[in-house]
Amino acid sequence: MTTLSRISIPQPCSVNWAAMTPTEAGRHCATCATEVVDFTRLSEAEILAFLARQDGRPVCANAFATQLAPAPASRWRRWLVAGLALLGWHSATSCTTKPPQTPPTQASASAATDASAPEAQQVIILGQVMDEANGTPAAGVRVLINDTQYGTTTDEKGNFELTMARTWAPIAGGKVALKFLGNPFDFKEQTLTVDVRATPKPAPLVVRLASIPDRGKVMGRIRMPEAPVAPPKG
Repeated sequence: MTTLSRISIPQPCSVNWAAMTPTEAGRHCATCATEVVDFTRLSEAEILAFLARQDGRPVCANAFATQLAPAPASRWRRWLVAGLALLGWHSATSCTTKPPQTPPTQASASAATDASAPEAQQVIILGQVMDEANGTPAAGVRVLINDTQYGTTTDEKGNFELTMARTWAPIAGGKVALKFLGNPFDFKEQTLTVDVRATPKPAPLVVRLASIPDRGKVMGRIRMPEAPVAPPKG
């Protein structure tokens, strides 16, 4: 039996839902001349009944991401790199990406460096990332250093800590650009510049990530589960 967990929108659409013309079942998309059915106001039973009546015809829908299965992780990862997820249609499912690499510390940057020398000092940055919409901690946010893949991820309370060797090339200029990447379907990307020249431990940061419009929804062509293939009989 088909359930919503087996239905997906593998290629979310970035067309603005609010700009579409209202219809009885949802809205009309002039870009692709298609009616987009509003699943957000339907129950699971109503959605399944609607899809059953389509008899295989393609369906484009606007739905809460929690109603449908997410697209394959590899595709979301490509969308994240391309920035397409920031165009306005989102999924509440976390994007699967490689975790940030740990930045080099004093010991790993140069084993031969004298620990007492000023250039061997470590820079420590502490902070907390919050959801601007409701003031709750934002867990699982990646914090990347400058344009590298080095960084960390916020814990369940939104806290993060970065410890870096002062002699590490990306921060040699005395300033660090921290890029905050939350769920690309919920939060806008944000970058903050921190001056680390004055002290090895700047004041703790409080970062508030802004929501993307129509947060928590995904729109696009529905993909139904493929029918099983009968096994060989002889």
